[in-house]
Amino acid sequence: MKNKSFYPHPPKNRDPETQHKQKSVRAPVAKPKTFSKASPKPVKQKASELDQLIKMGRWVIGIHPAEEVLKMRPHAVRRMFLRDDWRSSEVLRKLAELAGHNDIQVHEKTQGQIDGLLTAAQAGGGHQGVFLIVSERPQIAWDELKTKESSVLLALDGLEDPQNLGSILRTSWLMNVDGILVPQDRAAHLTPTVSKVASGGAEHVGLESVSNLGAEFKQLKDMGYWIFGLSEKGEKKIWDLKLPEKVVWVIGSEASGLRSSTEKFCDELVRIPQIESGSSYNAGIAAAIALAESARQMSKN
Repeated sequence: MKNKSFYPHPPKNRDPETQHKQKSVRAPVAKPKTFSKASPKPVKQKASELDQLIKMGRWVIGIHPAEEVLKMRPHAVRRMFLRDDWRSSEVLRKLAELAGHNDIQVHEKTQGQIDGLLTAAQAGGGHQGVFLIVSERPQIAWDELKTKESSVLLALDGLEDPQNLGSILRTSWLMNVDGILVPQDRAAHLTPTVSKVASGGAEHVGLESVSNLGAEFKQLKDMGYWIFGLSEKGEKKIWDLKLPEKVVWVIGSEASGLRSSTEKFCDELVRIPQIESGSSYNAGIAAAIALAESARQMSKN
C-alpha cells in the first residue's frame, strides 16, 4: 500500500443541510480485505525511513499535544501523520484543517503503519491517530527573566518518572510558570510520552536540562529569585511563607526527596502539611500545591 500525502484545506461549506446539494464523485469500491484469525503484526518500517524521521526532530503524539503544536509553532512541523480514516473523526478533521490553514502537508498511514513507526522509534503509544515531528521546542527566555518584576520557576531534582514530569508541565502551563530546570543525568526529559501526558503544556513551558543545578541557582539569585525547596525537613509550612515576587520551587524525587547537595543552595526549606509522616506527596501534586500558593499570593499583590 502506498502512503498518501496531501495538503488539506477546510471545506467551503460544512452546513449539513446544504452539503448534500454539492456535487460529489463516487469513490471506487475497493475489494474487501481478508485477514487471518491471528492478530495482525505491526507493519515493519524500513530502517532508512525511520532513521530519517528520527533525525528530523522530536516526536509529538496525541490529539491535544498535536493541536497545541499546530497553534503555537506550525512553522516547525517537519512531518504530520494522520490515520487514513481521519475523515470519519471530527477531532482529526479539525487537525487536518489546522494543517491546511498553515500549508502543512499531511501524510496518511494505516493504524498498523503508525503503530509500527512509534514502536520502532520507542516513542510510546496512545497516538489517537496523529503524530507530528517538530524541529523546535519552547525555550526559557533568560534575558526576560532578568527584567521581570514577578516570576515563578520550577527545578526538579532527580525526578525520573515521565508521568510526573508530564503532569508538572501541564500544571506549569496553566499556572504561567516561566520555565522548568532539570539535571542532565538521572532525570526525566521531554519525550513523546511526557508530551502526551502534558496534554499541550509542553508547547508552552520551556524545559531545559542543565549540567549543574547549583550553578543555575546562583545565577537566578543574582536575578532576584529566592530558592525554596519542598522538604519534610522544613520548619515552616508553605502557607506560613510570605513569598517574594520571584520564586524558584525545587521539587525532589518521590523516592528520596531533595539531595543534600541541592538543599544547601536553597534559601529555605518548607514543608507541605500532611497527617501521615511516613508518606509523601506525589511530586506532581506537590508541585501543583506550591504553584497554587504562588498564584494565590501573587493575585493579592
